[in-house]
Amino acid sequence: MRQDTKRDAIIEAAKKRFSHFGVSKTTMNEIADDLAISKASLYYYFPDKLNLYAAVLQHIIEAENVHASSYQDEPTPEKAIHLYLDNRIRFINKYYNILEYLQSSAIVSAKELKPVFDKVRTNQLASVASILEKGKSAGSLHFENITRTAELFLACMEGIRASIITHNNFFPDKKVFNAILKQEKELASIFIRGLSI
Repeated sequence: MRQDTKRDAIIEAAKKRFSHFGVSKTTMNEIADDLAISKASLYYYFPDKLNLYAAVLQHIIEAENVHASSYQDEPTPEKAIHLYLDNRIRFINKYYNILEYLQSSAIVSAKELKPVFDKVRTNQLASVASILEKGKSAGSLHFENITRTAELFLACMEGIRASIITHNNFFPDKKVFNAILKQEKELASIFIRGLSI
């Protein structure tokens, strides 16, 4: 098996096990056993579970980003932003058992995850900016600086999440995420309608 192929196989096996059992309940030994490889071979590619987790997280984010442009077909910026938010919650629900590992502040602040979070932020800004730009080109939205407006929108969404999460726990259950989505959509509508004046 080629090195890239073996690395991809390890990521896929870890993704399956993390999705089913959760990250904290999965051991490196179990992943090695699933692939019928030695633990030493697994550690050759990933020095520890956190590095493997970062690779899995990067993999699922990149896979989902392929479909990120689906909201561009929406007729209005408001509907496009709502679909963007729907896709975010769908992603969270689909990979909940993987993402809940982020409930630990030690995990969130790990240097191994910084490149993944930076990529997510870049993708989010690009997605929101493209929705806003389409609205501006159509003449339905008015703003000065697209990057600043997209950053402001994302900051508003993060504020809602932080407010609700603070009152619950660091990584809420799916029911709370659905409540977050409802508030995000309400604020997104107010935000987009404000730009249309």
